[in-house]
Amino acid sequence: MQEKDVLKYNIYADFYRAYGENLSKKQIFLMLVNLSYQGPKYILYMRISNYFYKTKRRFLAKLIAVRLMKMSLKHGVEISYKSTIGEGLSIPHCNNIIIGEATVIGKNCTILQGVTVGSNLFKARYKLATLGDNVLVGAGAKIIGPVKIGNNVTIGANSVVTKDIPDNVVVAGSPARIVAEKPAMKINQDYKKYKEFVESGAKILS
Repeated sequence: MQEKDVLKYNIYADFYRAYGENLSKKQIFLMLVNLSYQGPKYILYMRISNYFYKTKRRFLAKLIAVRLMKMSLKHGVEISYKSTIGEGLSIPHCNNIIIGEATVIGKNCTILQGVTVGSNLFKARYKLATLGDNVLVGAGAKIIGPVKIGNNVTIGANSVVTKDIPDNVVVAGSPARIVAEKPAMKINQDYKKYKEFVESGAKILS
């Protein structure tokens, strides 16, 4: 995979998660000039900075990260551009979200407002959580690592996760416990696969 194509694909999938198949140039313009919700904009800057970081252009990575930092201060969101995050990340409400740098997030994950993913200092300072694919983290939830969250998991609002969670369940409470065995909802995930995207010309907008 070419890093530039991966960047384009990640941005395409992120935007698709936010806007669906009706994604337009107008929506992107409104987002960039602060007239639309800010989650996709924050993710965009993070993706670009991460691309420069991975391709060892550290000065450019830090330059873009300055803009990212301004948004972080404004909205109270901290997600490192060095993080490992799969395509299709969705942040519907860009407020008070703290995700540690060592966190690994799979594809098509949704992070709502007030979420914190941090460490348990009694276990390990720098070992955080690994989230699988299609995980929805509800408003105000706290994930205290090191823990492994399976695929298709829904974490209820204000839950506190301190233990591993298997695939295809809903958890809630403090500490979080399984309350239902069913996969998380899938919203705006019918976008092109990577190979199809590249073969079609790697265009974010059709």
